Amino acid sequence: MSRSVLIATVALACGLGLWLRLNGLGFGLPAVYNMDEVAIMNRALAFGTGDLSPHNFLYPTFYFYALFAWQGLTFVTGWVMGWWDSVAAFQREFFVDPSRLYWSGRLLSTLCGVATIAAVAGLASRLFGRTAGAIAALVMAIMPIAVMDAHYVKHDVPVTLLIVLVHLWLARVVTTEGRARMKDVLVTGALAGLAMSTHYYAVLVALPVGAVLLSQPGVTWTNRLRDGVTAGAAATVLFLMASPFLLPEWQTAWIDITQNQAIVMGRATENRGMFDGLGRYMTMIWEHGLRFSQLLPIVTGLILAWQRPRRGMLVTLFPVTFLLFIANTVPATRYLNPVLPFLAIGAGVLITIIATGIKSRKWQAVIVAAFTLSQVTRGLEYSLTMGSFFKQTDTRTLARQWIETEIPAGASVLIQPYSVPLRMSREGLVEALRHTLGSEAQASIKFQQQLALSPYPSPAYRTIYLGDGGLDKDKIYVSPREFDREATLAPLRALGVQYVVLKRYNVPDASLASLDRALASGGRIVATFSPYRSDVDQGQLATVPPFLHNTDARLDPALARPGPVIEIWRID
Repeated sequence: MSRSVLIATVALACGLGLWLRLNGLGFGLPAVYNMDEVAIMNRALAFGTGDLSPHNFLYPTFYFYALFAWQGLTFVTGWVMGWWDSVAAFQREFFVDPSRLYWSGRLLSTLCGVATIAAVAGLASRLFGRTAGAIAALVMAIMPIAVMDAHYVKHDVPVTLLIVLVHLWLARVVTTEGRARMKDVLVTGALAGLAMSTHYYAVLVALPVGAVLLSQPGVTWTNRLRDGVTAGAAATVLFLMASPFLLPEWQTAWIDITQNQAIVMGRATENRGMFDGLGRYMTMIWEHGLRFSQLLPIVTGLILAWQRPRRGMLVTLFPVTFLLFIANTVPATRYLNPVLPFLAIGAGVLITIIATGIKSRKWQAVIVAAFTLSQVTRGLEYSLTMGSFFKQTDTRTLARQWIETEIPAGASVLIQPYSVPLRMSREGLVEALRHTLGSEAQASIKFQQQLALSPYPSPAYRTIYLGDGGLDKDKIYVSPREFDREATLAPLRALGVQYVVLKRYNVPDASLASLDRALASGGRIVATFSPYRSDVDQGQLATVPPFLHNTDARLDPALARPGPVIEIWRID
């Protein structure tokens, strides 16, 4: 394959990848239905107060700084285009309608995803030839999990780009005769440090970095060790520069990291044993667009890459160890993102090896086209379906629109967290802050700014939350156990609640049984919104969970739109 054909193919792959990732990018807005997006955006924008410490280290800091800078660019762009004329107007929009800010944040993930396509092409081309690079780019462009996660303000797609860039610079070392150039060693270490400062799990890139630098053929062990130490020093410096408060606030960092480890890994290994999640991750890949007939050639390609051992090692060491690592976590599709580029490269390697064994250029082209088509068809179909599905109005949005039309502003509504995104009234917010803090004067800057909005956005409601409470300072909770004592609505009547909004899934929630009995005797359903197609029978519904953006449910044909079943009850 000529260089010009490679460039044209990669440009096509990047264009296709961009289109797929932009398709449905504004899903849900102005509501945000992925709770991680809210937490991440809030933490990044909080740097605008002048305090550059996140004071929370569940993640390292580099991505938050990058997102903050990106939102600064968003402000400048909006100011030039006349969207807002001051920082105050920009802040107000975040509280009134944050659509543009979240769309911008998601766009950063999208662009990182597209850049990953180009980086994968460069890595595969350098190691295995231009044909492999072109095919890997096309496969990476349509990878359904990569396409889906590029729709969110989250760490996994940006860190995947940095991990691939680390491998791209290591490929320069692998394909260079003699000792590695110092520039390549330093850049590799610096990129590794930035990757680790984006997500802690990226520390596993130290394995391929060390393996490549310590196995340089024809180079003395003294020089190999010197290169390894140099790369490690560069990684350490960049890691600490990009997460500068980890050391000064090490006690907080240690608590956050160990608590996160207990939640993500401790539960998994304690309940199911070591490596139990590996099968579930394989199932996730299969459920999200890659069939066995596609995975088998990919894995075969990665195995055949070992015909040239150092190159095979470079493209398999990280994904294999990373898969073994996440096999000890509570399974989540987003953790698979760093593995996907290497699966794309595996497809490119296999097709290249098969085509190379055929003398006729004409038949080479036919084989390459046929195998590439077999690798991308299913993923492309799934990714296209995903974009269309994301564009469908979420059930929670439909319910909000109904409430704002049918229920008077200021009414008291019982609602669950991460359910219908009703705006809390100023009076309701003051009541909640006084309940949790003693006075609204003790509230954070975020809530102070929200209270200062003038005019205050409307319609807004007095929202009471169903649950056992949490760290939220702006919420008053009623525990479901309150209804276990007597199956009546007395706890809600005492709070003046007039409406109840409940989210339902494909299986009953046992914790709501007492409330359900109380509602059946003292209330009535006034509206229901379902994500399921009307022609799906009840037996099938029990096997299909809703798609909620923050879970790993697949896009089942029984689903017409995102969101849970929403019931709206009126208390008599």
